[in-house]
Amino acid sequence: MPRPTSQDLAGFWDLLQLSVDDVNMKFDQLQQIKNNNWRPIDSPEKKPPAPIPKKTVRQKSAVTREKSLDLPDRHRQEARRRLMAVKRAASFRQNSASERADSIEIYIPEAQTRL
Repeated sequence: MPRPTSQDLAGFWDLLQLSVDDVNMKFDQLQQIKNNNWRPIDSPEKKPPAPIPKKTVRQKSAVTREKSLDLPDRHRQEARRRLMAVKRAASFRQNSASERADSIEIYIPEAQTRL
């Protein structure tokens, strides 16, 4: 059974920190609602999006999609990006560690193989 390395644990704590940040953000939003006498906070960013006429050419759809997101969706999207970056880094570390393990050669002299 392989033992976890410090890099594995660092990746785990990075992933866990994303979840902790998300929970803290939700508690902050809950505190704001409580301070507002339990009424939802009307933010100026929550305007209904204007209807967009259909175009045949889509060049900047990803940029437009990100700009149209409201604040909690942006935070969620950023958290997803950070999570994917952490996962990629952990995968890269794991792959490079396995490649190093694959490149180890074991030398057994002939004298020891004969009993």
